[in-house]
Amino acid sequence: MTTTNKQDKERLMYGLFIEQRKLNGDTSLSWDIAHHMYPRQLRGNIAIVTEEPEALLSAVKKQWNKVIRQVQNERSSTTDASRILELTHEIARMQSLAFTAESPAEDPQADVLFATAAQFVDTPPICHTLYVTYPVERLQLRMLGSWMPVHGLWCCTEGT
Repeated sequence: MTTTNKQDKERLMYGLFIEQRKLNGDTSLSWDIAHHMYPRQLRGNIAIVTEEPEALLSAVKKQWNKVIRQVQNERSSTTDASRILELTHEIARMQSLAFTAESPAEDPQADVLFATAAQFVDTPPICHTLYVTYPVERLQLRMLGSWMPVHGLWCCTEGT
């Protein structure tokens, strides 16, 4: 599990929020992103800045499918009809998310984009949540953040 607290969230340039995420020994980066994406998916597109887009996409997608199974298990164990309907819609939304490690220019309609900082600088993502998983030059970070809507969330893993 990761640790975040109110001191880790602060106002940032362009009206964005920044969240420092720290992985402990029990948590992988892919697990952390998939579980953090669960409530964030409803806010809009998600971009993940990574050195190895295909590898991280594969790992996050595997963890995302586990999150979907957890929600399916919750749906099957509840008897409240309105909660069953709510979870049914939630599962459908989760299953319909399009993940890609293609260049943002090649697949701009994807819900979850994985790319390097250089790829995102060439074709900036329009997203509400941005995960930065490796150290990136300050100028590139500023360029990425400038395309995000006000009140977007910028998540940095420890060391970035």
